[in-house]
Amino acid sequence: MEIRNCKVCGNSNGNKLYAVKEMQLGMRETFTYMECGNCGCMQLMDIPADLGKYYPNEGYYSFNRGLTLQKPGLLRRIKTSYLLQGKNALVGGLLSVGYKVPDYYSWMKIPGIKYDDAILDIGTGNGSLLSTLFSLGFTNLTGIDPFIDKDMQVGSINIYKKSIFETEGQYDYLMLHHAFEHMDEPLKVLQQLYKLVKKGKYVLIRTPVMGMYSWKKYGTNWMDLDAPRHIIIHSLKSMQLLAAQAGYELRKTVFDGNYMSLIGSDQYAKDIALPDPNSYMVNKPASGYNKEDVEKFKSITIQNNKEQQADQAAFYLFKP
Repeated sequence: MEIRNCKVCGNSNGNKLYAVKEMQLGMRETFTYMECGNCGCMQLMDIPADLGKYYPNEGYYSFNRGLTLQKPGLLRRIKTSYLLQGKNALVGGLLSVGYKVPDYYSWMKIPGIKYDDAILDIGTGNGSLLSTLFSLGFTNLTGIDPFIDKDMQVGSINIYKKSIFETEGQYDYLMLHHAFEHMDEPLKVLQQLYKLVKKGKYVLIRTPVMGMYSWKKYGTNWMDLDAPRHIIIHSLKSMQLLAAQAGYELRKTVFDGNYMSLIGSDQYAKDIALPDPNSYMVNKPASGYNKEDVEKFKSITIQNNKEQQADQAAFYLFKP
């Protein structure tokens, strides 16, 4: 296959081709990816005509989570207002003793999101994150996903089967939790997001990061390559280039790698697909990974996040 220009920076020098297997559904089809010699991103060379078959509603993880709405009670509202805004310090502090704060608190806290802000979750699946935010007290919640079967409404949450280019209006906060890597033409995507977010507000993009520890150790067996669903796996450099070209200020980058990605990558290196009978995600005892192995993966992940070498990160893009 002929090497092409990078979709992000246009570079053609030093680009390399790799064969990557589909392993999340266990199809084991092979796809060709290209690593850019300049900006370092990894991109799928030929996008399948029917991507939908790689997002089966009955088998794909983001469509399989139950969706329920639970209004926040008084104690939860107090704890949430303390963790997000520092309010109700005495009671909120007591309620938070020993509480392992989930990551979604930081997603709301860092950009200073208010309870009535208009929030759009892009690539929402069945909206499980939106239901969690509802339980914290957020009220103006919308989701979109082009791969769901149909529009859904759960209480006050509206979820639409559509892409960002079919979406109108403006929002106080846009979230893409592992959705950006599923999109082609990333500059056009960021430009459309720029139209959808209000001035002085943020776009959060959580995505795999190319060229870090997991790629160096596992190569094409790195789980987050996720062929062919991940069309472009961005590097730190490609994210910085795109953000600047689209008019954003990249205000903050938080590395949030997950140890399960390391386990998955280690499995793939042994030709164990995600749904295989001896997969850790299917049958832990049969996988061969013991408690000590898992703790080692967790320790490596903590260190990688600390040293900014993890394979996933959250990028906070600010619209001036």
